[in-house]
Amino acid sequence: MRRFVVGVMTAMLVGCGGGSATPGGAPQPVRGSADRITEAEINAGVYQQALEVIQNLRPSMLIRRGTVSGFVPVVAYMDNVRLVELNSLSTIPANQIREIRFINARDATTRYGTGHASGVILVTMKRD
Repeated sequence: MRRFVVGVMTAMLVGCGGGSATPGGAPQPVRGSADRITEAEINAGVYQQALEVIQNLRPSMLIRRGTVSGFVPVVAYMDNVRLVELNSLSTIPANQIREIRFINARDATTRYGTGHASGVILVTMKRD
């Protein structure tokens, strides 16, 4: 009986698929982790600038986290240089981005110092 149940469960899992195709049969690009947007993901869409990429692929990166004293904005860096404000991401062309990574508050504070209670968005540009 146990073999029968295991066999049925296996058949159900295999039959359900789990592939990454759309109903029309075209494969979807593989989505990376929640804290990283790869160049392949960016190239799979039609995006003009970094802020648009993040808004469409990982909007959770832009969420301000609450603290006792209020909400703290996410800080953005491009190639480890701090940008003036988060909206500066709209000046970075998407076709020049190699990777966008979200660094949580604890790791961002360790790496960049205090003032990163909502984390950091780190944009890494392509090199020629």
